[in-house]
Amino acid sequence: MVGTTGQLGTTPPGDGSPPGDRPPDGDGGVAANEVDPDHRLFQPVSTRGPALIVLGIAVFIVVLGTVASVLASNGRAPTTRATVTIAGNTVVPMTPATTALKSVIAAGQPPADILGALSVPAASTVVRSVDSDQGTSQYDRTVYFTTGLTGPQVVQVFTKSLPSSGWKVIYHGDGALQDADQTEVLGKRGSGDGFYWEVGVVVSPATSAGITPYSVEVFELPDAD
Repeated sequence: MVGTTGQLGTTPPGDGSPPGDRPPDGDGGVAANEVDPDHRLFQPVSTRGPALIVLGIAVFIVVLGTVASVLASNGRAPTTRATVTIAGNTVVPMTPATTALKSVIAAGQPPADILGALSVPAASTVVRSVDSDQGTSQYDRTVYFTTGLTGPQVVQVFTKSLPSSGWKVIYHGDGALQDADQTEVLGKRGSGDGFYWEVGVVVSPATSAGITPYSVEVFELPDAD
């Protein structure tokens, strides 16, 4: 039946008065069916649940970054080439960018997955490096080298090594500023940092001494790109 309180059920035992109007039992203690506010028991809050949630979020972020890096780089994990075979079955030993470009590596830039996918012909000599961003804009730095390889050989090294390391070659032709005496190879690759990066290799004609100058520029593209 419907009680006077508007809830379904029966009238509570006793005199029918609300619990708050009942006098205390005995010497001022609380009734048997009431809770003593001074002796109530509290269930301690477990910290295990929040800790597991934080751990789960951290693992998710790591996995998401790894997946994003792989997807952005056309599904290829970064690999540093130890050697590259070019025309005439010439095997060219390679030096990883972590060593060859160390003069322009700073504050974790370029990211490990970009450096790990880039290498240059071994025995190349560093001539100088240029910091174009000066820490005030997105990363853009260049290292200038010389090598005993011919110009066409240097070009072949990069046109073969970049795609096999997850870079997409988006340009291969006349050098910067359309200099017909130079040849440029431009590659693009996604990074786990959420940005796309480009590497631009500009190869100049060999000198009379048989030395070929070339440069490697690594730069981060703006969000819109």
